[in-house]
Amino acid sequence: MQKFYPAFQKMLDRRTKVLIITRDPSDLDPNIRDFATNEIMQMSEMGVSVTLLKGNHHRKLAIIDRKITWEGSLNILSQNNSMEIMRRIEDNKTAQDVIRFLKLKV
Repeated sequence: MQKFYPAFQKMLDRRTKVLIITRDPSDLDPNIRDFATNEIMQMSEMGVSVTLLKGNHHRKLAIIDRKITWEGSLNILSQNNSMEIMRRIEDNKTAQDVIRFLKLKV
């Protein structure tokens, strides 16, 4: 996660809202629960809005400026050396459809 912080800070400095939606650490394996909690706290302290989801959420999505959607098998926040795939869709309607499907209040 540390590698994302400079990018998050640049966006925040430009007054761009940064929202991370992730699993509630209480739903995670105990071996990574503390790490996830610390990362969430660190992002919150820098001004990133963090929404925690309970239950069996395993979505890998990114929505940027409500017009670019990234979706696929890559866990964006935790993988850096894998053979996963992500698809980039630049389309306001697709982004809005995902936001609506997830019932996000952004």
